[in-house]
This record gives sequence, structure tokens and C-alpha cells, in this order.
Amino acid sequence: MNLKMEEVETKTLFFYGTLRDERVREIVIGDHIKQFNLIDGYLIGYKLHRVKNANYPLILRDPSSKVKICGLIAMGLDEKIVRILDIFEGKNYSRAEVVAFQAFDDTEVMSEIYMPKGSLQYSEEWIYEDWYRHEREFFFQYDFGIEGVRSPD
Repeated sequence: MNLKMEEVETKTLFFYGTLRDERVREIVIGDHIKQFNLIDGYLIGYKLHRVKNANYPLILRDPSSKVKICGLIAMGLDEKIVRILDIFEGKNYSRAEVVAFQAFDDTEVMSEIYMPKGSLQYSEEWIYEDWYRHEREFFFQYDFGIEGVRSPD
């Protein structure tokens, strides 16, 4: 008997926002969470802002920024997990390729991030630690849904 192993194509994504939170990931991804690796990482050349009238961020390219945007590099995401994440991120975001860096040794990792589509309005800088301490529960109460985050419209 000849068994042929299928190669499963996987993706690497960089989580800069609410998906950094373990509870968010567990609810959105469920048991699939055991199928991939998370590594601390960062991006350079971007800025995070709060989406106007929402409790989650958007990221914008800013080549002049030297600030490290901290997050998680998620490696080994299969097609099913990526589809779930696409739904969760909603109609206002699409994936784009970026170079992320592993925090422990600055190694470059080709990744994808969820970039805002169209003209999402934004306000002040978004800081994960502030969101976690002060806005996380508002996010779950007003913005969160497995079928996608609430649109700020």
C-alpha cells in the first residue's frame, strides 16, 4: 500500500490587535488553536490607531515610524483557520504581506496582517496594554462576534 502524504499549505499572520488576547483567540479559533505556533514579534514602519466608534485598532503604513508595533507571529495557520480569521476580521479588513521580526532574535518572518480597506475612520493611538486593562470588556460586549467584529458605521 502506497500512502501519499498531502502537503498542507499554511500561512503566517501577525496579530497586532485584539487577536493578541488569548481569550479572543480561543473563542474565535476554538480547538484549532492547538494547530499553530505563536512567537512574540514586532513590525517597524507602521502605526496603530483606534477605529473611530469602536474598541479595536487598525494599522497604517508609516515608513518614517521607528516605533516597534508589538504582537504575535502566528505560524502554521491552515486554510480553515485563515477563513475563520477572515470572517472575524470582517468586511473592513483584508490581508496584506509584511515583514515581521521575531522578538527574541530579530529574524525576519514573511507574514500577513489585516489592513483596513477603504476609508475606516480612526482616532487616537491604540495601545494594546491600555485596551486590555480598560476596554477589553467593552470590546466583548459591543464589538465582538464570531461572525465578525462590529462595523463602526
